[in-house]
Amino acid sequence: MRYQRPMEQGPRLGGLDRRGWQRVRCGGCGLPEEGCVCATLPRLRPRTRVVVVMHHVEAIRSTNTGRLAARMLDGAEVRVRGLRDGVERAMPGGPRLVLFPHDDARELTADDAREGAVLVVPDGTWTQARRIVRRDPSARDATRVRLPTAVARETAYALRRNPHEGGVCTLEAIAAALDVLEGEGFGAPLREAFTAWQDAALRVRGTTPESHRHDDTA
Repeated sequence: MRYQRPMEQGPRLGGLDRRGWQRVRCGGCGLPEEGCVCATLPRLRPRTRVVVVMHHVEAIRSTNTGRLAARMLDGAEVRVRGLRDGVERAMPGGPRLVLFPHDDARELTADDAREGAVLVVPDGTWTQARRIVRRDPSARDATRVRLPTAVARETAYALRRNPHEGGVCTLEAIAAALDVLEGEGFGAPLREAFTAWQDAALRVRGTTPESHRHDDTA
């Protein structure tokens, strides 16, 4: 079920613009405060509880998409790994799935959508995410799953370079996983909001979304 409500800006993030000036950014969407899109983000009510386990470096990056995804999902939370004063919290009860294309991961299926299911999503670079899967308590004893080939999409993420062919950003992975667990099309509002957010971020960089899409198809 989907509904929409106004959202407040998240805690502020620091950052530098291209000229090196300090710029205050919204901690919810990562955009400069004057361009914050939090009030336009949809809110979704999945049965699956999503837990984003974020590498601490990602916590201050304005281009992070795991934080954006969690902001749109009721019951979702972000846990930052690697903080000096971090306190380990108990994971929510229920069957746990950890989403990462590890060699021993099986394909995610609709049968995984059991009552109280928790989807753990590592958030970082490929190396950081793999380390989270191996070492973080949230992934301990969790079933390792990967996205089915049938829901695979080419990434639309343009704010960073992807070193792995076929890789997608964290939000895209979550949207695809929820399409499997919650029903086809459930992740569509996440992808739509992601496109609007990324277009706004490209404009901040002085690049028009239209020219970017033209470059992709040239």
